[in-house]
Amino acid sequence: MMNRTEIPPLLSEKAVSSVPQRSLLKRLGFYALNAAIMFHLIAVCAAPVSVSPASELEQSLWVSVAPYVQVLYQNNGFHFFAPNPEGAHTVHYTLTYEDGTTEQGQFPHRKIWPRLLYHRHLMLSESLAAMEGERREMMIRDFAYQVGKSHGAQQNTQITMTLVRHDIALRERIIAGGSLFDEDLYQEMPLGTFTWADLSATSSVNSVATATE
Repeated sequence: MMNRTEIPPLLSEKAVSSVPQRSLLKRLGFYALNAAIMFHLIAVCAAPVSVSPASELEQSLWVSVAPYVQVLYQNNGFHFFAPNPEGAHTVHYTLTYEDGTTEQGQFPHRKIWPRLLYHRHLMLSESLAAMEGERREMMIRDFAYQVGKSHGAQQNTQITMTLVRHDIALRERIIAGGSLFDEDLYQEMPLGTFTWADLSATSSVNSVATATE
């Protein structure tokens, strides 16, 4: 008959001592993973809830998590969507050449393709609409310069820039027979008229200043 004291242990002393340590590390890892997931969810939600109208708490939350959200590019333009989408902006321009002929255009427009490039143009016009002060003026001049450059502007070519806001038609308007494109939904905001000679002389300075601010 075998003596019970002679039965070897199923685990060595070294293995037994490592079990509590592994259990502790797994537990800490579990808590850390859950904390990271909760932080990510809160950070992602902070972007839409901070869009005006928002409380001071919601705005303070956004300030705290903004660097993390921006690195991951999760701060999308939620104000374009429900529940209270805002109007959109387009930049319209007119080139008047030395012989009196004119050429008109705008951005963004539906013929821009691929879709990602259209989105980039949309962000340019929306960024301009949100700007104020000296930085806005520099951005307007840079846009006018790029328009003139892409259309082969000459020395005395004049470039007139206008920002157009298109407000969204309310449900009641559509029910009453209105249209998404009624004239009173558009607001024109003149941005200025520039000559190609002036823009060519100052464009490099403006571009550097705008990029560094």
